[in-house]
Amino acid sequence: MSEQKGYIFHSGKCWYVRFYDDVLQPDGKVKRVQVCKKLSVEYGGEYRTKRSVQPFAQELLAPFNRGVLNPQSTMLVSEFVGRVYLPEYVEKNLRAATKKQYKDVWQNHLKPRMGKLTLRGFRTVHGEQMLTQIAAQAKLGRSSLRHCKALLSGTFKQAKRLGILDGINPIMDVSIPRVPEPEEDTYAYSLSEIKAMLAPLGEPARTVVLCAALTGLRKSELRGLTWANFDGKELSVTRSVWNSTVSEPKTRRSRSPIPVVKQLADALEAHKLRAGILAQPSLPIFQAGNGKPLNLDNLARRVVTPALSRCEVCRQSEAEHKAEGHIFKRDMSLPEWHGWHAFRRGLATNLHALGVDDKTIQAILRHSNVGLTMNVYVKSVSESQVNAMDALSEKLEICNGYATPGQGRPN
Repeated sequence: MSEQKGYIFHSGKCWYVRFYDDVLQPDGKVKRVQVCKKLSVEYGGEYRTKRSVQPFAQELLAPFNRGVLNPQSTMLVSEFVGRVYLPEYVEKNLRAATKKQYKDVWQNHLKPRMGKLTLRGFRTVHGEQMLTQIAAQAKLGRSSLRHCKALLSGTFKQAKRLGILDGINPIMDVSIPRVPEPEEDTYAYSLSEIKAMLAPLGEPARTVVLCAALTGLRKSELRGLTWANFDGKELSVTRSVWNSTVSEPKTRRSRSPIPVVKQLADALEAHKLRAGILAQPSLPIFQAGNGKPLNLDNLARRVVTPALSRCEVCRQSEAEHKAEGHIFKRDMSLPEWHGWHAFRRGLATNLHALGVDDKTIQAILRHSNVGLTMNVYVKSVSESQVNAMDALSEKLEICNGYATPGQGRPN
């Protein structure tokens, strides 16, 4: 095929070049069509003749003449995400929670703004403008905006992996707009809040909260615990349960065992006795009446939150007061509910306040984030981890039938 020089012309202050390109059609066939592209220089000054802008046209046409552009790169970004990236990569490789996040982000924020942009035509400026618009109009936090950027970046990485695109990922230099983070996204329960929270709770809510506070387990990991994971001294994390999806722990380091302090060990043993025949090795430690993992969101909504929002005089719940037409006066000695992940943040914060070193905190939380102190898989519970958790245990001083202050670990 002969090399194209293109037809150069100007309209107003802009120079254009018209040439032929192989474009992917909706039916999957490739058709050679005439296209027009704007050059990077304006008409005027030294660029008043076709000869003066010929080098810019040659630069634009070079990849077309070399035949290095895949016709599939003319596919709309929206088509590629819907037909290829989501079903072929996201569905097969990512965790259930991440799949839902990506689908929600795509449908609600990115797809409506994608328009007719093609894989080949998408530039960094488009990604920058898109995230800026989403931040201003949808008022998302930085975490959600990171999901938007991650989905876009993953889209172009997949296109490169499939040989559809070459060159630099256009999302690489896209910045995350600065937006205020909501307080609840970073809340950490203090020791005093945890103690106050445990007091009004009945079982099994009390043991679930105690386990979350003294292990730092993620919500999906709490739901994934089975009795086979508890040996009296440690909890091993072997699975994660998100909604009805069972998967492996989030990272390799997430499989590390967690030391169990005296208070929690006693609480779990008492919980096991209450479970009776349902305390089978393969069954969840925290289970619903049907033997499935307990829905912790329902537990928080139906049990924990009402227990923490009671009248300071008669101890009725807020809902009970409203039903009776009374003015509700909240017991300010009880903490507010900030979600299950606040226990994980709280554990890190409280251990840090006790002077525990960063490496030990990271080992206890089983983090693999490169920004943390250590990024090595921990195969066993170290002495420093045990001592750190015992220090936290003594500080918390939970007795209430399970332990008394100052007791050591179970034998």
